[in-house]
Amino acid sequence: MAKKNKKQAKTQKPVVTEVAGVKSDLALAALVNEITTPNDTILKSIGGRYEEYKALLRDDQVKAAFSQRLDAMVAKEIIVEPGGDSPADKKAAEFIKSQLEAIDFDAACRKMAHAQFYGYSIAEILWAFDGAQVVIDGIKVRKFDRFRFDGAGRLRLITKTSPKGEFMPERKFWVSTVETDNDDDPYGLGLAHFLYWPVYLKRNGLRFWAVALEKFGMPTAVGKHHPGASEADVSNLLSLLSAIHGQAAVTVPDGQEISLLEAVRTSGGDHKEFVAYLDAMIAKVIVGQTSTTDTGSFRGTANVHKDVRDEIIKADTDLLCGTFNSGPVRWLTEWNFPGAKPPRVWRVLDDNEDLDNRVKRDKEIYEMGFEPDLDYITSTYGGKWTKRNTQTKQDEQQSTDFAEGNPDAINRAVEDGLTDWQPMMDPVLQPILDLVEGAASFEEIKTRLPEIYGDMDVSKVRETLSRLTFATEVATRAGADLDGND
Repeated sequence: MAKKNKKQAKTQKPVVTEVAGVKSDLALAALVNEITTPNDTILKSIGGRYEEYKALLRDDQVKAAFSQRLDAMVAKEIIVEPGGDSPADKKAAEFIKSQLEAIDFDAACRKMAHAQFYGYSIAEILWAFDGAQVVIDGIKVRKFDRFRFDGAGRLRLITKTSPKGEFMPERKFWVSTVETDNDDDPYGLGLAHFLYWPVYLKRNGLRFWAVALEKFGMPTAVGKHHPGASEADVSNLLSLLSAIHGQAAVTVPDGQEISLLEAVRTSGGDHKEFVAYLDAMIAKVIVGQTSTTDTGSFRGTANVHKDVRDEIIKADTDLLCGTFNSGPVRWLTEWNFPGAKPPRVWRVLDDNEDLDNRVKRDKEIYEMGFEPDLDYITSTYGGKWTKRNTQTKQDEQQSTDFAEGNPDAINRAVEDGLTDWQPMMDPVLQPILDLVEGAASFEEIKTRLPEIYGDMDVSKVRETLSRLTFATEVATRAGADLDGND
C-alpha cells in the first residue's frame, strides 16, 4: 500500500512555445536573417531560373489543362458567411461582401492560383480610407520571383539597391503558398516541379519526330558508280542525287545508276505514342486524370475522373480562400469591427443539379403541402423573383360575394349567443363568487372549491352548447346565412 505522505505525480502542463522552429535547425539557424532559396531540386539544377518554369506554360497540353483548372475554380460562386451570430459579425460579413463586389476578385484569384504552378504567389493589397473605415482599393498580383523569404519567414522584395531584399510591411501582402511535406519551406512546391521533365522529353521527342518525318517522308536517292570511278565522277553523282529532290528530271552519265530507296516501315508510330504518353502524364499531373482533356473516354470512367478533378479544384479553392481569410479578411475585420469574428469567404463547389429534375421534385413537394420561400427560389434558380398573385377570378368573385353579402353575420351570431349565455352562467358562477368574498384566506378557498364544483348544475349549459353546435354545423353545410334569429 502506498504511503499516505507520498507525493502525487503532478500533471505536466503543455509547452506553449515553439521548440522545433527554424532557429533550432542547424542548417537554417545561421540564415534566420538571410535570404533563403527554394528547396526545389529541379529548380536548383537549372540555376534557380524560374523562366524555365514559366516556359512550361507554352506547351499546349500544359496550357490547356491548367487553364481548365483555373476556369473551373473561378466559375464557382463566392459566398461570404458571418463568423458568428452577433450584429457586429453580420455587419462585418456584409462589409467584406461589398468589398469583393467592388473589385474584380475573380481575376485576382485566377492570378493568385498560379501558386499551384510555381509554388507561391504574392499580391499587394492597396488599402484606402472611406471615412473612418479601411477599404480595399485594389489587389495587384506581383511577379512572385521578385520576392524572397528569410529564415524567419519574413517577406522581402529584391531590388537593384537591395539585393538581399527589403523588408515588406506587415498586413500589406496576400501570400499564398502550396503546402509541402513540412512547414519550414515558405516557397512551396508547385506543379512546374513535376512537369519539367515530361515537357522537356516531349519537346525533344517532337524534334526527333520532325527529323524522322523529313527522313522517311520521301524516298532516299541512291547512286551507283563503277569501282574505278574518279573523285570527280563521285562528286558529280552526289550533285545529281541532290538535284533529284529539287528538279523534275536529271541526266545521268553512262555507267552510273540512280535509284530511290523507300522506307521499309512507317517509323512515326513510336514517336506519336511517345508524345501521347507524355501528354497523358502532363494531364494527370495537372488535373489528376485525362478524360476531361482528351476525348474517347467511357462515360463511367469520365465521371470518376471528373470527381477527381473536382477534388483538385476544391483544394485550389480551399488554399486561396484560406489564405485570404487569414490575411485581408481578418485584417479588415480587426480594423473596422473590433471584437467581431472574421467572416469566412468560400466558393460553392456543389455541381448544379439538373433544373428539370429539381423542378419536378419541387413540384411534388409542393403538392404534398409544402411551399418554398423566396430565398430558396432565388438561391436555387438564380435571378430576381417576386411572388405573383395566384388568386383566380372565381376566388375573387367568391371573396367579393362574401364581403358584400353579410360580413358581420358570424359576429352578430356570437353577440346574440353571449346575450343568452350570461343568464345561464350566473347561477353556476354565483357560489364561487360568494366563496371568494366570504373566505378568510386563500387556503380556505382552495379547500372548499372542490365541494362547490361537485354541486354545480351544468346540465342546462351542456344542453345549450350541444344545440348551438349542431345548429351551426347544419347551417354551415347548407350554406345558410347566420343571423341572430337562428
